[in-house]
Amino acid sequence: MNKKAVIDPAEFLCGIEPYRALDAASFARLVASARVQRVERGRMVFEQGEACRGVHVVVSGQLKLAFCSPQGIEKVVGIVTPGEGVGEACMSLGQAYPVHAEALLDTHLIFLPQAALLECLEAHRGFAYQLMMRIAEKLHGLLLDIEATSLLSGAERIAAFLIRQLDEKVESGSAVVDLALPKAVLASRLSLTQEHFSRLLRQLSEYGVIEVAGRHIHIPDVARLRNYLDSGAGHCANRGGRSSGRGRAGWERLAAA
Repeated sequence: MNKKAVIDPAEFLCGIEPYRALDAASFARLVASARVQRVERGRMVFEQGEACRGVHVVVSGQLKLAFCSPQGIEKVVGIVTPGEGVGEACMSLGQAYPVHAEALLDTHLIFLPQAALLECLEAHRGFAYQLMMRIAEKLHGLLLDIEATSLLSGAERIAAFLIRQLDEKVESGSAVVDLALPKAVLASRLSLTQEHFSRLLRQLSEYGVIEVAGRHIHIPDVARLRNYLDSGAGHCANRGGRSSGRGRAGWERLAAA
């Protein structure tokens, strides 16, 4: 979006949940309290531990949500894209942000203050229900991430990620996935080091499951990739940087498919 582009909070918010569940008068009051913000790439929107004072809704750009240890080690836990908000759960609980939010691109936001949102929650059951749904969806996504990190190998996490990027109707044939995130960010999102992530991409390429060209990932046979993930062939592959046992046999079976 151009720096000089005019953002109309009412026009943007009326098309997304939970805000379109409000009646006209309440929606107008909420919009009147909104503030449009522009955050340059690499700048923080809020810091880990900072008090949450409302919800940021992304209009354009991307936000990276991440934990950071005292030693500077970062773990990416989410990417917020246009139409999505951040801070709903913290605002509802009156808690500080457990993560920091950094702009991956020049990003435009609409900030909705806590007081205005709480007024909407108290007055409108439909709004409260839709906000609860948004929070529940995020919780469900985090549980799936924990499941993947705990039970899937690194190669399987990459396969699952690529499959999630495809249209649900794409069951077979070839497809292309364009990586919208820097590889370092994507690796952290999948709980991998950048080096391990790159090594697994090379191995998947060597076995003909994918073809990598920069940020473009070509999948020659989507059904084969789905079969690899469902079969558990890579479950033990590449843990600790080595492939052996059932994992290696799985790779060989996959290559011969």
